[in-house]
Amino acid sequence: MDVRENLPFVDPENLSSQDVLEVLLHLFRQKPGFVDRGHEINNKETAWVNAFLFRLKPGIDHDGVEIFVVEVIGSSVDRMANLRR
Repeated sequence: MDVRENLPFVDPENLSSQDVLEVLLHLFRQKPGFVDRGHEINNKETAWVNAFLFRLKPGIDHDGVEIFVVEVIGSSVDRMANLRR
């Protein structure tokens, strides 16, 4: 995904906490069957989606193209208990 093309309001070189959440939600919404039961800004690298904490890491692929790698950091039982049904 080209962030500049799909999310023109996001500057991939200067991500805010809201940008990280927006990119993650955009990516998850591309997956069939994804249901957003709750999300929350965490910081400039991570965000909570459906009680799982995800890290958005910028990188460069083998062709020299800017990419983001989504990494699962962990989950929270307390956050799962508060999910919308």
